[in-house]
Formats: sequence, structure tokens, C-alpha cells
Amino acid sequence: MDSLENSWQTLLENLKVRDLDLEREEKRQQQHDELRRAYAAQANSFQDWLQNTKEKIAAGRGTLEEQLDLIKMKQEEIKKKRMALKELEELSAHLETGMIFDNKYTKYSTVTLAQEWDHLSEFSRRMENTVKCQISSQNMTGVGEDDLKEFTLMFKHFDKDRSGRLDHPEFKACLRALGFDLPVPAEGEVDAVFEAILDNVDGDRDGQVRLEEYMQFMISRMTDNVKDTNELTEAFKALTDGGNKPCITGAELYAAMPQEQAKYCIDRMEKYADEEGNPVPGGLNYKDFTKNVFKPGGHATASITGF
Repeated sequence: MDSLENSWQTLLENLKVRDLDLEREEKRQQQHDELRRAYAAQANSFQDWLQNTKEKIAAGRGTLEEQLDLIKMKQEEIKKKRMALKELEELSAHLETGMIFDNKYTKYSTVTLAQEWDHLSEFSRRMENTVKCQISSQNMTGVGEDDLKEFTLMFKHFDKDRSGRLDHPEFKACLRALGFDLPVPAEGEVDAVFEAILDNVDGDRDGQVRLEEYMQFMISRMTDNVKDTNELTEAFKALTDGGNKPCITGAELYAAMPQEQAKYCIDRMEKYADEEGNPVPGGLNYKDFTKNVFKPGGHATASITGF
């Protein structure tokens, strides 16, 4: 009986110890779950903000100037959100310290969110350059805002995943929808016409055409159709200081045009000299340049965008 009594008491003591262990483990699991929920709430909210911000930037609503203002405002918001990402990284480090590596409440890690933040920051810069290019092209070449909106809307129609990129089949379908006469090659044959277009818009052949590449291509096609030298000459004249100078400077071109377009013009413009043959410091002869990019029949031999 003494042996049985001792065994019984030992069992009761072990049960108490086990109960305490279970209580401590339950509290630990509850604390871990609270940490998981806290991280998940912030991570999911951050991902929603990333997606919503990208959609607003890509929406392209309002005038080009309004779109540019929105993009700049969102860029400031993106910079400030870096602090929220830092807080998430600190919370994630706290989870790892507690050996908490699973989280059923979210699928977003800090690495994923940081990459998405970087992508959004880069996307906003690309969109800013795209809109600036559209504004410059509209001011300089007369490409209508309605045309630019049509190009953008058509791109978005074929950009099903809202990535800001079109793969080659999507891009070809987009061009056909815009009225491009692209032949259907026989099986096994190379589509030479489409390949020539890809040389302009996807030179590195990564299989993707970005919105800004697409817009530059469409604008270049519009500017290829400038009707006469007077139209182009007046466009250059409008960019000069006062809007009526007989020559233009490289600084004026860079201020009004994307870098590639400005460089294309500067490289091909001769230095300007006045009627007495005296060179004008920094002056470039845009009138002779305009004549040189047109054939005798009055059609442009090259786009002023350099494509």
C-alpha cells in the first residue's frame, strides 16, 4: 500500500507539472498567434496599398498634366511608406527571434513586400517619364491628347494582368486593334514586319513591351506623318526662348524633349550662323535640320524621335 500511495502521489505531482507546462505552452502559442496576426494585418494592408497605388498611377485619368501631378504626389507617398516597410521588417525579425516561421494569416514576407515596393517605385518613375514624353510630344508635334488616350486605353485592354507590360502576342494583337496591317506569315516563316517593329520597342528582346516603350513607338509613328517642313519648323521655333528665334540651343531641346529625342536632334543639327556668317554661341540650325529629314516629295525620311 505504501508503494502504491507513493506512486499515486508522484502521479498527481507529475500531473500538476504537466498542467503548468500546458498552460505555459498555451500562453506562448497565444502570444505567437497574436504576433502572427499583428504582422499579417500590417503586411496585408501594405500589399493592398501597393496594388491600389499602382492601379491609380496606371489609370491615366484626367489630362496629362493632372496625371503627372498625381504621379508626383504618389511618389512622395511611396517614399514615406518606406517607414511602414521598415516597421514590418522589425516585426518580422521579432517573429524570427521567437522561432516563428509560419503564418497562416498572410502569404506576404518582408522580402516579397520590399521587392514589390522597389518595383512600384521604379514603375512610378517610368510612368512619370512616359507622361512627360507624351506632354513633350503633344506640345512639339501636335499629337492630340485624344490619340494618346486611345493608345493608352488600347494598351490597358490587352494588359490583362495589369503588369504594365505586354508580351509579344499581346503587343501584336494591340497593334492590329489599332489598325496596323500586319501580315499572317505561313507556318515556320518569320514575321519580318513585326520583327522590325520589335527591333524598335523591344531591342533587348526580353519578350516584354513596357507602356513607355509602346507609347514612344506610337508617338514616333504619329510624328512620321508630319505633313510638311513648316509644321516641324514651327514646332522647333516654339521651343526657343521667346518662341521666335532663328536657332535653338541644346539646353532648350533637353528641357522640352526626352533625352533620346533631344540627343537625336542635336547630333544632326548644324551649328547656326547669322546672316553675316558669324556663329551664334550654342545655336543650332533647326530649319536646315527640318529640311534634311524630309524627302523632296514632302514626306519625312525619319522621325524626330530617332526611330
